[in-house]
Amino acid sequence: MKYRSNFLKAKDVADWLDVSESAIYKWVNEGNFPKPYKFGSGDAQRSASRWSRQDIDEWLEGRRTDD
Repeated sequence: MKYRSNFLKAKDVADWLDVSESAIYKWVNEGNFPKPYKFGSGDAQRSASRWSRQDIDEWLEGRRTDD
């Protein structure tokens, strides 16, 4: 799957991993997934959360098991 940006929206991450967006946020809150970067002002309504594609690639690599 190719993306134009190195920073992905929650929907893009969820689609990539074939999970729900709520699962992504749950994993983040549990400390089991990379935290998103916040873009914009500190105001929650004016900021955007984006995940680094590289962070997710590294997370996936760390979960890989050799069978």
